[in-house]
Amino acid sequence: MPQDAFTLRYLCKELNSIFSGGKVNRIVQPSNDEVVLTVYTGKRTEKLFINVNPSAPRIGVVEKEEKGPLTAPNFCMLLRKHLLSAQINSIEIVGFDRIVKIEFSLSGEFFDNVKKIMYVELMGRYSNVILTENGKVLGGNRGINMFDDGVRPLIVGKDYMYPPVGQKREPVDNLLIEIFDNKKVGELPEILIKNVQGVALSTAQEIVSKYLTNSSVEVVDGKHFFDFLNNFLFNCQKRPCVLKNDNQILDVLLYPYSILKGEFIYFDTLFNAEEYYFSNKEKLKKYTNKKERLSAIVNTAIKKVKKRLTAITSKEKDALSAEDNRIKGELILSNIYKIKQGQKECVVFDYYSNQEVVIPLNENLSPSKNAENYYKKYNKQKRTLSALKPQKETAENELNYFNSLLDELSLAENIFELNLIENELVGGGLIKEQNSGKNKKEDLDLYRNYLIDGIRFKVGRNNIENDKLTFSSKPNDLWFHAKDYHSAHAILENNGKPVSDKTLNVCSEICAYYSKGRDGGKCEIVYTEKKNVKKPPRSKLGFVVYENYKSLMVKPDSHLSLLVGDNE
Repeated sequence: MPQDAFTLRYLCKELNSIFSGGKVNRIVQPSNDEVVLTVYTGKRTEKLFINVNPSAPRIGVVEKEEKGPLTAPNFCMLLRKHLLSAQINSIEIVGFDRIVKIEFSLSGEFFDNVKKIMYVELMGRYSNVILTENGKVLGGNRGINMFDDGVRPLIVGKDYMYPPVGQKREPVDNLLIEIFDNKKVGELPEILIKNVQGVALSTAQEIVSKYLTNSSVEVVDGKHFFDFLNNFLFNCQKRPCVLKNDNQILDVLLYPYSILKGEFIYFDTLFNAEEYYFSNKEKLKKYTNKKERLSAIVNTAIKKVKKRLTAITSKEKDALSAEDNRIKGELILSNIYKIKQGQKECVVFDYYSNQEVVIPLNENLSPSKNAENYYKKYNKQKRTLSALKPQKETAENELNYFNSLLDELSLAENIFELNLIENELVGGGLIKEQNSGKNKKEDLDLYRNYLIDGIRFKVGRNNIENDKLTFSSKPNDLWFHAKDYHSAHAILENNGKPVSDKTLNVCSEICAYYSKGRDGGKCEIVYTEKKNVKKPPRSKLGFVVYENYKSLMVKPDSHLSLLVGDNE
């Protein structure tokens, strides 16, 4: 994203207009990388948010703050000591780099006006928050911070030094004219990135694209491009927006870049656009991380069950020779008069297969004892088969259930639905419960609720809800499920009243969307009255059998416009 000095400069102007003259009333550090300053601006209270996480460093305004730890971190205590009750004089960008300078002043009865400066360095893995007084470092969020070349120690009590910028120059530096002069237009984006401070790649490409709309040249006039560059960077007309494509928030921009394709969502202010972008990015990160973690837990359980099934199958295969051992014992007894102790084998006629067979013998045992040994093996194998049957059924049921959990995870569309599945895993013993308190919101009847032609249509979000929804419904309500796929259970609360073909089709399309079959084109959906749906004894959550059903072949469709109530 172009979170460069070009964008940051305009953001600082917005923040300065909000917080300049405001008084710091509260300081919280929710995490190691985050700091929130609550500031009374004279009219209202605003929250200045700073995040120096290397993956998403930023500064902006938030409405709510996350709770901080019970014991405040050392850096938070340092900020409280120096900045509580301080006034914010200004918020501005330093030069044309990704550094924000926040100036504070303190005045009181027993001391003169004291100025302190907080530097917020939004520079990827080098991001940091540093508090200074009279140019000396009071402390930093990351302590001693040295760049790769090792020339910039940040030590308490020593002079604060700006991060090294290498060979890059501010865009107002006239030496750039010579660098730009007589260069090919196609080389300009790379030249900008290497030689100009605070310009991201997408911004460099946009600058060149705009330049070419006004000047169709192949070789650059250095002075002309230098003037164009500065006019672009310092006189841009703001139109803050975020870039969206295929329901994914991709970028936040000062204005809609012509080089980018997709849907632009516009905002009144840049900080609102950034808050929208970063909050969605954070939600996506939490969603992805939780989904991967839960999937790993379920996959581990599946591996264990498959290993158990393999062992059961192996024992079962060995036990399947039980009938052979019974026949061998019977044939030995039938021919016992021919067999003498000390023989290692005997050849007898098998009247079951009408051919002679060779039966191994224990030379140390009598013929009758050899027959008895075969009968013992036979009886043991029969008992083994009898014991393995319920074990195998249990393991297969567990495997089907765990596979259904994987399907649920693949269908979950937001963090709330993942939380419901996590609760199911806690209930199933796959995850250790972290606390005894329950999330009251998750205990409520919060199915996906639709209203179709005036009739309520409910769709379960996980196996727990599927069972609860199905078996709390009226006998004559219509029950929907995908045929041959794991899917949500869905109930149309028609209570036996006639339903139009259109309603049946819409219900089936919704059910298909919340099934594993939604990625395969058309999907067959079965429906029947709820009284025809039964749950076998000791069966896993979400498992049912049904009869007297009809079916429809439909194309999956979420029909989000028909959703009602709180479904997030």
